[in-house]
Amino acid sequence: MMNRKDYNPSFAVVYLDSQSILFLNQNFKVELWEEFLSRLSQVFPGIQIHINTDPTLSEKINSSSLKGKLHLHEAVSKEYEFLLKLGQQLPESRFKDPDWDEVCFLYFTGISPLLDTHLTEKSWNRHRNFFSQYSYSENLPPGLTPTIITREFLTSLPDTLATDIHSFFLKNINQYDVDIFYQAPDLRQLRLDFRLASVRSLTLVRGLLSFGEVLLYENILPKLKENPELFRSAPSYLEWEIYKGCELKCTFCPREFVDTNNDGSFVSVENVKKTISKLNTELTSPITISLSGNGEPLLHPEFQSVIIEILKLEFLTELIIETALYTNTESLLSLIGSLNPSEKEKLCIIVNVTTLKQEVYQSLYGKPELEKVLNSINQLSEILPSRSLHVQMIKMKEVEEEIDPYFTFFEKKGINIILQKYNTFAKKLPERRVSDLTPIHRDYCWHLVRDLSVSVDGSVSICKQNQTEMIGNLYSEPFNDVWRKGLDFFKYSFNGEHQKIPAPCLNCDEWYTFNA
Repeated sequence: MMNRKDYNPSFAVVYLDSQSILFLNQNFKVELWEEFLSRLSQVFPGIQIHINTDPTLSEKINSSSLKGKLHLHEAVSKEYEFLLKLGQQLPESRFKDPDWDEVCFLYFTGISPLLDTHLTEKSWNRHRNFFSQYSYSENLPPGLTPTIITREFLTSLPDTLATDIHSFFLKNINQYDVDIFYQAPDLRQLRLDFRLASVRSLTLVRGLLSFGEVLLYENILPKLKENPELFRSAPSYLEWEIYKGCELKCTFCPREFVDTNNDGSFVSVENVKKTISKLNTELTSPITISLSGNGEPLLHPEFQSVIIEILKLEFLTELIIETALYTNTESLLSLIGSLNPSEKEKLCIIVNVTTLKQEVYQSLYGKPELEKVLNSINQLSEILPSRSLHVQMIKMKEVEEEIDPYFTFFEKKGINIILQKYNTFAKKLPERRVSDLTPIHRDYCWHLVRDLSVSVDGSVSICKQNQTEMIGNLYSEPFNDVWRKGLDFFKYSFNGEHQKIPAPCLNCDEWYTFNA
């Protein structure tokens, strides 16, 4: 009699989305592909690996030492179509059990040079022992272990899917026999990704491999703390104050306590051009730029020219304009009308309108502009892609009872809503919070990992909570020099030494906010 646990996965599947294929074409590192194949073959010797590629990537693979080691398939835009196609190549069951089909495959969503052989073998043994239909890990970073998918799961999929396979599974998890593989420590808060899908993950993977040892999972965090530059490799969010000053007097704004002596100052178009040119030269990772800070961006006298120049940034993921939308709206509407569709897709307008009651608006903003703002929002909704327009409500005591009607009002219009937490700026503003998000245990600050806060004069503060402690100037110094100057402060944060950072970390509750 055959042992029901005596079988292996039929093959391995690697699905690459269009962004991954583009990245791998631009950053083809054959030694990292070989590392992935080597580690996988240590657990499953001789296993076939199927992967979808485009003609350019296929040519690179076939011109390298990888030739013949991979089964190449034409790139497809839909993941489930690729998996269903490969599902047809699965062999018959060895056990012929009418109640259980053991046939399965390993599934990866990227090239994974740091595949953990020990954890992969452990996950596989659990899958066999529990006769699972779908096995995955919730807490391990992507690229350390595969998902294990059975034919039983594949045959349950509908003919078309609007989501990826895993999202469908999570929505229908109760229909399947599932093994959720958990392995301590839980590193989800680090948002690590060990697949070759971005410059950030490439830097991380190559850095960890460079130590010349097989890194155990439990040693990843200590190794990153020894080499924090691998984790904090590049910013992903740049908060840029292009104009300092505002005609409103908002009770929740940091302008209530900052120095306003240089109100009315703005960054010149020439400095914008130089900065974008510098970023185009030195940036290696996608970045989101948010025009915010201590001013109303629409008051910039050359607002349209500034936006046009910023949109020339090659690595720009999104350009956010945070505005109270009470003034110079004609300039914004005119600008949007002049942009091509791809430029509009990169634009995101966030309108700060915290109440729908005129008297409350007057008390919070200092001026009776609500009707004008709502009319302008309607105009924007007619010319912007739906995903590019958001209204933002700050969740505070004065408007707590308005939350439900606020959502109802804008959802009927099809306008996206952001419910923003109230920021006391480390107790510099009066307490108005509805809920207290102060962390019980203060891990590292995510803003010190990914954010840059740039004032109108180019000075970069350690964080937006402390706008007097500067680490450099983006207009006069190389971008990478400015970024590196923040590394020591992040080291302190990573090691829990928050008191050593010249910022109000121990009084801050922005630990759970995340920009990009």
